[in-house]
Amino acid sequence: MSGDGDGKAVSAAVGFAGVRSVVPRPVAELGPLLDWLRAGRPAGERLDFTVGTALPDGRLDLCKQELGAEGAALIAEVLGQGPSPVRHLLLGTDGLGDEGAEAVAGGSGDVETLYLGCNGITAGGACRIADRLRASPQVVTGVWLKRNPLGSGGGRAAAELIDSARSLRTLDLVQTGLDPAGATVLADALLAAAGNGRRIERLFVGGNPLGADGAVPLAVVVAAGAIDELYVSAARLGDAGALRLADALERAPYGRLTRLSVASNGLGPRGTARLVTAATAAGVRVLDLGRVRAAAVLGAADNHVDLSAADTIAQALVGAEHRLTHLVLSHTGMRSREAHRLLDTAPRAITPTRFVLGQGIAASIKRRLESLTAHLPAPPLAPDVAAVRSVHRTARPGQAGHGVSDAPTP
Repeated sequence: MSGDGDGKAVSAAVGFAGVRSVVPRPVAELGPLLDWLRAGRPAGERLDFTVGTALPDGRLDLCKQELGAEGAALIAEVLGQGPSPVRHLLLGTDGLGDEGAEAVAGGSGDVETLYLGCNGITAGGACRIADRLRASPQVVTGVWLKRNPLGSGGGRAAAELIDSARSLRTLDLVQTGLDPAGATVLADALLAAAGNGRRIERLFVGGNPLGADGAVPLAVVVAAGAIDELYVSAARLGDAGALRLADALERAPYGRLTRLSVASNGLGPRGTARLVTAATAAGVRVLDLGRVRAAAVLGAADNHVDLSAADTIAQALVGAEHRLTHLVLSHTGMRSREAHRLLDTAPRAITPTRFVLGQGIAASIKRRLESLTAHLPAPPLAPDVAAVRSVHRTARPGQAGHGVSDAPTP
């Protein structure tokens, strides 16, 4: 693609999903980092350069470093010369455009994680990434494309990525404009990969206008047991979409889907209760019905639990042994009365469940529920998710932060 075309792609991304414009920094400032990369020495401790940060676990965090396509190409060129200590390459909000993303994918070398969120990458650019990965050694396990304007072609681009990256485990398409038609193409690719023994472990498709129609192909994937974790928050599913997922869970291989996030989907009491019941019967371990941080920006409605739904949830969790040990019910309108229904049955449950509850519930009820699950460990953080933690994406202006990166869901 020409430089002008790439500039148009980057410009089109400004304003899409709130992505800001990036003015590339002078490439001369990359000198110290490029020298370190050429030396091929691992980072025994955190190393902060004029541009970016290297971490001992193999992360090279270049998020929000204003690289531009030229700077990204220089990084990719050195990485491609290998061997390299970099295993996880984080390039969020760097103004890469299609041209820079393609260069990074083509020179990824031994990189396992490509975090390319908020870079003005179009569906065409994502297909170019797939082409470069197809011609590269198969080591990439995670591709993160959140908040890039893939639009109506996102499903086809995602299918190309699944086909080309044969070692892929994690695919992030959060807030990329994926629609129901694209979700159908994506689902077909996921099913084909699973049929060939290459199941994608986790899929992030939240923040997209999927609606109940978009839940149909996702339900087919769930019923087939083709993925382990599905994150579909703030996707306008409503009760109709939730019921389709619940039906799929009832047909799915037991224990295959381990995590399901349907936060901020405007589910009513019927949808929430049915989904919890189905997830409990299907062997799901973590179910999130709460609220995503970007709910207000996305205009995503909260889910709702009333007294009848709380009764149904309580009975589902106490009725038999199950695997649901973590249930998020914050921001669902629950008050002390509903929470007390959970407390009434929780002591009799064969399998304890940790409830994450919101405000408006008596502290005494929360304490008593928490005492029943104090021995339960927190849900583990998957290595692919830990690999995209950034010290720069959550930093205050002018300060490199040390916190966990923005959540993979919207």
